[in-house]
Amino acid sequence: MDWMQLTLETHKDQADFVSEILMGLDSISITFSDTHDDEIFEPPVGETPLWPDTTIKALFDVDIDQSHVQAMLLQLCSIDKSSFELLKDRVWEDECKKDFHAMRFGERLWICPSWETASKLPENAVVIDMDPGLAFGTGTHQTTDLCLQYLDENPPIKQTVIDYGSGTGVLAIAAVKLGATSAIAVDNDPQAVLATIDNVKTNHVDKQIAVLHSDEQGKLDKVDLLIANILAKPLIELCQNFSDLVKCGGKITLSGILQEQLDRILEAYAEYFVDLTVTQKDRWCRVDGIRK
Repeated sequence: MDWMQLTLETHKDQADFVSEILMGLDSISITFSDTHDDEIFEPPVGETPLWPDTTIKALFDVDIDQSHVQAMLLQLCSIDKSSFELLKDRVWEDECKKDFHAMRFGERLWICPSWETASKLPENAVVIDMDPGLAFGTGTHQTTDLCLQYLDENPPIKQTVIDYGSGTGVLAIAAVKLGATSAIAVDNDPQAVLATIDNVKTNHVDKQIAVLHSDEQGKLDKVDLLIANILAKPLIELCQNFSDLVKCGGKITLSGILQEQLDRILEAYAEYFVDLTVTQKDRWCRVDGIRK
Protein backbone atom coordinates (compact mmCIF):
# COMPACT_ATOMS: atom_id res chain seq x y z
CA MET A 1 0.00 0.00 0.00
CA ASP A 2 1.32 3.45 -0.93
CA TRP A 3 1.26 6.41 1.47
CA MET A 4 1.53 10.17 1.27
CA GLN A 5 4.21 11.56 3.60
CA LEU A 6 4.20 15.14 4.83
CA THR A 7 7.52 16.57 6.03
CA LEU A 8 7.63 19.87 7.90
CA GLU A 9 9.97 21.82 10.15
CA THR A 10 8.95 23.54 13.35
CA HIS A 11 10.25 24.57 16.78
CA LYS A 12 10.16 22.11 19.69
CA ASP A 13 7.70 24.36 21.59
CA GLN A 14 5.14 23.75 18.84
CA ALA A 15 5.94 20.13 18.01
CA ASP A 16 3.29 18.54 20.25
CA PHE A 17 0.64 21.03 19.10
CA VAL A 18 1.48 20.42 15.45
CA SER A 19 1.28 16.65 15.96
CA GLU A 20 -2.18 17.03 17.53
CA ILE A 21 -3.32 19.00 14.50
CA LEU A 22 -1.93 16.36 12.15
CA MET A 23 -3.68 13.57 14.04
CA GLY A 24 -6.90 15.57 13.82
CA LEU A 25 -6.35 15.72 10.05
CA ASP A 26 -6.26 11.89 9.96
CA SER A 27 -2.52 11.29 10.02
CA ILE A 28 -1.89 7.64 10.86
CA SER A 29 1.73 7.98 11.97
CA ILE A 30 3.94 10.81 13.23
CA THR A 31 7.69 10.80 13.88
CA PHE A 32 10.04 13.46 15.25
CA SER A 33 13.68 13.94 14.27
CA ASP A 34 16.32 16.60 14.57
CA THR A 35 16.43 19.05 11.68
CA HIS A 36 20.21 19.31 12.01
CA ASP A 37 20.98 15.65 12.81
CA ASP A 38 22.25 16.32 16.33
CA GLU A 39 21.91 13.43 18.79
CA ILE A 40 20.32 13.46 22.24
CA PHE A 41 22.44 11.25 24.46
CA GLU A 42 21.03 11.28 27.98
CA PRO A 43 17.40 12.43 28.18
CA PRO A 44 15.91 12.79 31.67
CA VAL A 45 14.06 9.70 32.88
CA GLY A 46 10.43 9.72 31.83
CA GLU A 47 10.86 12.51 29.31
CA THR A 48 10.77 12.51 25.51
CA PRO A 49 13.13 15.36 24.62
CA LEU A 50 12.91 17.29 21.38
CA TRP A 51 15.46 19.29 19.47
CA PRO A 52 15.16 23.10 19.17
CA ASP A 53 14.51 22.69 15.44
CA THR A 54 12.35 19.61 14.99
CA THR A 55 11.39 17.87 11.77
CA ILE A 56 8.02 16.12 11.77
CA LYS A 57 7.03 13.43 9.30
CA ALA A 58 3.40 12.40 9.08
CA LEU A 59 1.86 9.60 7.03
CA PHE A 60 -1.55 9.95 5.37
CA ASP A 61 -3.67 7.90 3.03
CA VAL A 62 -2.48 8.40 -0.51
CA ASP A 63 -5.63 10.33 -1.52
CA ILE A 64 -5.39 12.93 1.28
CA ASP A 65 -6.37 16.49 0.34
CA GLN A 66 -2.89 18.01 0.53
CA SER A 67 -4.03 21.60 0.05
CA HIS A 68 -6.48 21.32 2.94
CA VAL A 69 -3.82 19.89 5.30
CA GLN A 70 -1.33 22.63 4.48
CA ALA A 71 -3.97 25.37 4.72
CA MET A 72 -5.02 24.19 8.19
CA LEU A 73 -1.42 24.07 9.37
CA LEU A 74 -0.75 27.60 8.17
CA GLN A 75 -3.95 28.81 9.81
CA LEU A 76 -3.35 27.21 13.22
CA CYS A 77 0.40 27.26 13.77
CA SER A 78 3.75 28.50 12.53
CA ILE A 79 5.87 26.13 10.43
CA ASP A 80 9.00 26.89 8.46
CA LYS A 81 8.29 24.77 5.39
CA SER A 82 6.35 21.68 4.43
CA SER A 83 6.14 19.29 1.50
CA PHE A 84 4.35 16.11 0.48
CA GLU A 85 5.92 13.12 -1.22
CA LEU A 86 4.60 9.76 -2.32
CA LEU A 87 5.97 6.92 -0.22
CA LYS A 88 5.82 3.78 -2.33
CA ASP A 89 4.98 0.49 -0.69
CA ARG A 90 8.02 -1.66 0.05
CA VAL A 91 8.79 -4.87 1.88
CA TRP A 92 10.33 -3.21 4.91
CA GLU A 93 12.00 -6.40 6.13
CA ASP A 94 13.95 -6.51 2.87
CA GLU A 95 14.83 -2.82 3.17
CA CYS A 96 16.39 -3.53 6.56
CA LYS A 97 18.42 -6.39 5.13
CA LYS A 98 20.00 -4.06 2.57
CA ASP A 99 21.56 -1.99 5.36
CA PHE A 100 22.64 -4.73 7.76
CA HIS A 101 25.40 -7.11 6.68
CA ALA A 102 27.96 -9.27 8.45
CA MET A 103 30.39 -7.03 10.35
CA ARG A 104 33.87 -7.76 11.67
CA PHE A 105 35.29 -6.46 14.95
CA GLY A 106 39.01 -6.83 15.40
CA GLU A 107 40.63 -9.90 13.88
CA ARG A 108 38.15 -12.71 14.48
CA LEU A 109 34.84 -11.49 15.86
CA TRP A 110 31.87 -11.22 13.47
CA ILE A 111 28.17 -10.44 13.81
CA CYS A 112 26.18 -12.17 11.10
CA PRO A 113 22.44 -11.66 10.38
CA SER A 114 20.28 -14.67 9.52
CA TRP A 115 19.95 -13.67 5.85
CA GLU A 116 23.68 -13.98 5.25
CA THR A 117 25.68 -17.19 5.38
CA ALA A 118 28.52 -17.56 7.86
CA SER A 119 30.21 -20.05 5.52
CA LYS A 120 31.51 -17.09 3.50
CA LEU A 121 33.39 -15.70 6.51
CA PRO A 122 37.07 -16.50 7.26
CA GLU A 123 37.82 -19.92 8.73
CA ASN A 124 38.95 -18.44 12.05
CA ALA A 125 35.81 -16.28 12.44
CA VAL A 126 34.05 -16.28 15.80
CA VAL A 127 30.47 -15.72 14.69
CA ILE A 128 27.58 -14.18 16.63
CA ASP A 129 24.26 -14.87 14.92
CA MET A 130 22.12 -11.79 15.42
CA ASP A 131 19.48 -9.78 13.58
CA PRO A 132 18.75 -6.10 14.29
CA GLY A 133 15.82 -5.55 16.64
CA LEU A 134 14.33 -3.23 19.24
CA ALA A 135 17.09 -3.61 21.83
CA PHE A 136 20.30 -1.61 21.65
CA GLY A 137 23.58 -3.27 20.72
CA THR A 138 24.08 -4.92 17.35
CA GLY A 139 27.54 -3.53 16.72
CA THR A 140 26.52 -0.60 14.55
CA HIS A 141 27.05 2.02 17.29
CA GLN A 142 30.54 3.15 18.28
CA THR A 143 30.03 2.20 21.93
CA THR A 144 29.22 -1.43 21.14
CA ASP A 145 32.00 -1.51 18.56
CA LEU A 146 34.51 -0.38 21.18
CA CYS A 147 33.46 -3.17 23.57
CA LEU A 148 33.58 -5.84 20.88
CA GLN A 149 37.02 -4.65 19.84
CA TYR A 150 38.16 -5.01 23.45
CA LEU A 151 36.86 -8.58 23.69
CA ASP A 152 38.51 -9.54 20.41
CA GLU A 153 41.84 -8.11 21.56
CA ASN A 154 41.50 -9.51 25.11
CA PRO A 155 39.58 -12.80 24.86
CA PRO A 156 38.30 -13.68 28.37
CA ILE A 157 39.46 -17.29 28.25
CA LYS A 158 38.30 -19.30 31.31
CA GLN A 159 36.99 -16.11 32.91
CA THR A 160 33.65 -15.17 34.44
CA VAL A 161 31.93 -12.10 32.98
CA ILE A 162 29.09 -9.68 33.73
CA ASP A 163 27.55 -7.76 30.81
CA TYR A 164 25.76 -4.92 32.61
CA GLY A 165 23.24 -3.12 30.41
CA SER A 166 23.22 -6.06 28.04
CA GLY A 167 20.82 -4.71 25.39
CA THR A 168 20.81 -7.54 22.86
CA GLY A 169 23.26 -9.61 24.90
CA VAL A 170 25.89 -9.29 22.19
CA LEU A 171 28.77 -8.67 24.61
CA ALA A 172 27.91 -11.61 26.87
CA ILE A 173 27.60 -13.86 23.83
CA ALA A 174 30.88 -12.60 22.40
CA ALA A 175 32.63 -13.18 25.74
CA VAL A 176 31.47 -16.80 25.93
CA LYS A 177 32.27 -17.51 22.30
CA LEU A 178 35.75 -16.09 22.89
CA GLY A 179 36.38 -18.46 25.78
CA ALA A 180 34.64 -17.22 28.95
CA THR A 181 33.41 -20.05 31.17
CA SER A 182 30.20 -18.19 32.02
CA ALA A 183 28.52 -14.81 31.75
CA ILE A 184 25.63 -12.95 33.36
CA ALA A 185 23.67 -10.48 31.22
CA VAL A 186 21.82 -7.79 33.20
CA ASP A 187 19.48 -5.07 31.92
CA ASN A 188 16.72 -2.87 33.34
CA ASP A 189 14.65 -2.92 30.12
CA PRO A 190 12.22 -5.87 29.78
CA GLN A 191 12.54 -5.67 25.98
CA ALA A 192 16.31 -6.01 26.28
CA VAL A 193 15.95 -9.00 28.60
CA LEU A 194 13.69 -10.75 26.08
CA ALA A 195 16.02 -9.88 23.20
CA THR A 196 19.01 -11.23 25.13
CA ILE A 197 17.22 -14.48 25.97
CA ASP A 198 16.33 -14.99 22.29
CA ASN A 199 19.84 -14.22 21.08
CA VAL A 200 21.45 -16.43 23.71
CA LYS A 201 19.28 -19.35 22.55
CA THR A 202 19.97 -18.61 18.88
CA ASN A 203 23.69 -18.77 19.56
CA HIS A 204 23.39 -21.98 21.63
CA VAL A 205 25.06 -20.49 24.71
CA ASP A 206 22.06 -20.62 27.06
CA LYS A 207 23.87 -23.07 29.36
CA GLN A 208 26.69 -20.59 29.88
CA ILE A 209 24.79 -17.28 30.06
CA ALA A 210 22.27 -16.28 32.72
CA VAL A 211 19.93 -13.42 31.77
CA LEU A 212 18.54 -11.21 34.53
CA HIS A 213 16.45 -8.09 34.92
CA SER A 214 18.27 -5.61 37.17
CA ASP A 215 15.37 -5.75 39.67
CA GLU A 216 15.87 -9.50 40.01
CA GLN A 217 19.64 -9.74 39.97
CA GLY A 218 19.99 -10.24 43.72
CA LYS A 219 23.52 -10.73 45.03
CA LEU A 220 25.94 -11.48 42.20
CA ASP A 221 29.26 -13.23 42.67
CA LYS A 222 32.47 -11.38 41.89
CA VAL A 223 33.72 -11.87 38.33
CA ASP A 224 36.96 -11.59 36.40
CA LEU A 225 35.55 -9.05 33.91
CA LEU A 226 32.67 -6.60 34.05
CA ILE A 227 31.58 -4.84 30.87
CA ALA A 228 29.12 -1.95 31.06
CA ASN A 229 28.01 -0.29 27.85
CA ILE A 230 25.50 2.21 29.20
CA LEU A 231 25.79 5.98 29.74
CA ALA A 232 28.03 8.25 31.79
CA LYS A 233 25.54 9.16 34.51
CA PRO A 234 24.59 5.59 35.47
CA LEU A 235 28.23 4.54 35.12
CA ILE A 236 29.14 7.06 37.82
CA GLU A 237 26.16 6.12 40.00
CA LEU A 238 27.05 2.41 39.75
CA CYS A 239 30.78 2.86 40.30
CA GLN A 240 30.92 1.41 43.82
CA ASN A 241 28.50 -1.37 42.91
CA PHE A 242 30.67 -2.34 39.96
CA SER A 243 33.80 -2.27 42.09
CA ASP A 244 32.14 -4.74 44.48
CA LEU A 245 31.43 -7.10 41.58
CA VAL A 246 34.99 -7.31 40.22
CA LYS A 247 37.62 -9.56 41.80
CA CYS A 248 40.89 -8.09 43.00
CA GLY A 249 43.04 -7.95 39.87
CA GLY A 250 39.94 -8.38 37.70
CA LYS A 251 39.14 -6.01 34.86
CA ILE A 252 36.44 -3.53 33.97
CA THR A 253 35.48 -2.13 30.59
CA LEU A 254 33.17 0.89 30.41
CA SER A 255 31.58 2.36 27.31
CA GLY A 256 28.87 4.84 26.39
CA ILE A 257 31.06 7.77 27.41
CA LEU A 258 31.30 11.00 25.45
CA GLN A 259 34.68 12.71 25.30
CA GLU A 260 33.45 15.63 27.41
CA GLN A 261 32.27 13.19 30.12
CA LEU A 262 35.57 11.32 30.33
CA ASP A 263 37.18 13.23 33.21
CA ARG A 264 34.23 12.54 35.53
CA ILE A 265 34.38 8.82 34.75
CA LEU A 266 38.13 8.63 35.34
CA GLU A 267 37.81 10.53 38.61
CA ALA A 268 35.08 8.23 39.91
CA TYR A 269 36.74 4.95 38.95
CA ALA A 270 40.28 5.91 40.02
CA GLU A 271 39.22 5.22 43.62
CA TYR A 272 38.75 1.51 42.89
CA PHE A 273 40.70 0.75 39.70
CA VAL A 274 44.26 1.26 38.46
CA ASP A 275 45.85 1.40 35.02
CA LEU A 276 42.83 3.23 33.62
CA THR A 277 43.25 3.54 29.87
CA VAL A 278 41.10 5.27 27.27
CA THR A 279 40.25 4.16 23.74
CA GLN A 280 38.30 6.57 21.55
CA LYS A 281 36.19 6.25 18.42
CA ASP A 282 34.72 9.49 17.08
CA ARG A 283 33.26 11.30 20.13
CA TRP A 284 32.82 8.08 22.14
CA CYS A 285 35.29 6.64 24.64
CA ARG A 286 35.94 3.30 26.32
CA VAL A 287 37.68 3.11 29.69
CA ASP A 288 39.49 -0.06 30.79
CA GLY A 289 40.91 -0.66 34.27
CA ILE A 290 42.15 -3.24 36.78
CA ARG A 291 40.58 -3.69 40.22
CA LYS A 292 42.84 -2.65 43.09
